[in-house]
Amino acid sequence: MKQYIAYIFICTLLFTACKGGFGGTSMTGEPGDLLVVINDEYKNSEVGEKVNEILSEEDFGLTQSEAPFSVVLISRNNFTKTFRSFRNILYLEVDKKYTKSQIKYKKDLWAQHQAFASLSVPNSEELLAILEARHDNIIEYFVQSEIERYQQLYRQAKNQIVEQAVYENLGVHISIPEGYGVNKIADNFMWISLESKAHSQGLLIYKRPYTDTAQFNKTSLLNYRDSVTKAHIPGPTDGSYMTTEYVIPIRQDIGKFVNDDYTVQLRGRWRVENDFMAGPFTSYSFCNPEKNTIVTIEGYVYYPNKEKRNFMRQLQAICRSAHFTKQQIEK
Repeated sequence: MKQYIAYIFICTLLFTACKGGFGGTSMTGEPGDLLVVINDEYKNSEVGEKVNEILSEEDFGLTQSEAPFSVVLISRNNFTKTFRSFRNILYLEVDKKYTKSQIKYKKDLWAQHQAFASLSVPNSEELLAILEARHDNIIEYFVQSEIERYQQLYRQAKNQIVEQAVYENLGVHISIPEGYGVNKIADNFMWISLESKAHSQGLLIYKRPYTDTAQFNKTSLLNYRDSVTKAHIPGPTDGSYMTTEYVIPIRQDIGKFVNDDYTVQLRGRWRVENDFMAGPFTSYSFCNPEKNTIVTIEGYVYYPNKEKRNFMRQLQAICRSAHFTKQQIEK
């Protein structure tokens, strides 16, 4: 019950932030909303439909079909002051005055914590071509903005007991909000989760000695993941345990997602062997050079037949907050 109350508290913080809880101009819109502004003549045309289709392509790794954002398409004529405080805005402008296409990104243009991107092109053909080609970059910009908002909120709802336990057992500083509790601590492993009446959000944190760069390839990471979950995450029936779903493709991305250093991100689905439970997961694997270890932090969701996009984004925010020094996490 305590964890469920804390979960409601976090949701209240999210709502407060949208209503201007951080001061300054109020940011409007709900987490996962994207306002797209387009020329008046394209709003109710095939071009507008295609824009919506491109931006609503299915997000990867979720068990239900979900778009990365809930798109609200409006014409430029209707883009009044009321809409300018929206949390995520993609402004599309088609005008022959542009000799070449331009994409610009800005933060806090009309409201605090607002993410704004503009795409200026000479014609509608170029608009669709650029959106197709740069779709992933544009979406990732807004995804990262959502993650940063969650991280700021979680720093206000710090779970000092769990954060300290993670540091003492695994040497990692990570920002975890209230509501999460420790389920299990073992050698080089922790299992943490937030349980409500309807869903479960879990975190797995584990480490192992670093010996070779081959440990960072997808097969190696997944094989090790399966050994960890089999040993530590039991299912609801005898002989059942969490593992990876290999029928669905698993996506690998390499970037500086954690600790501003080399990180391998995996996105896929988990399932329970000898049972019917399943859901999405995202893992981040990176190296602690001082300790010569590989650390993996994974977030997973169990929420049968319901949308999970925003829950996964919350877990990404927690995972990506990891650092090895206290000074970094407090910035």
